[in-house]
Amino acid sequence: MEIKVYIKDFDSASKMLNLLRDCNLQFGVHALEVADIANVVGEKVKKLPHVVIDGERVGGYYDLVEYLMNNGIINYAGEPTWKMKNN
Repeated sequence: MEIKVYIKDFDSASKMLNLLRDCNLQFGVHALEVADIANVVGEKVKKLPHVVIDGERVGGYYDLVEYLMNNGIINYAGEPTWKMKNN
């Protein structure tokens, strides 16, 4: 799974980055301005941070949470499923 996180600054992206770290997912971080991200994802984006997984535009934080839940990476409480299996 290739995850790219596009951010304006680390402060605004901390929640998203922490979620990905908690899930033990590897990801790349790329600093961009909002005006430049449309060239990367091929669509107009209104705000950062923004995540792209395997070339697919996922979106912002809540879109990422939904993606991770739908793919069985986190549960509905936002806890990584690998932690649940190891307990």
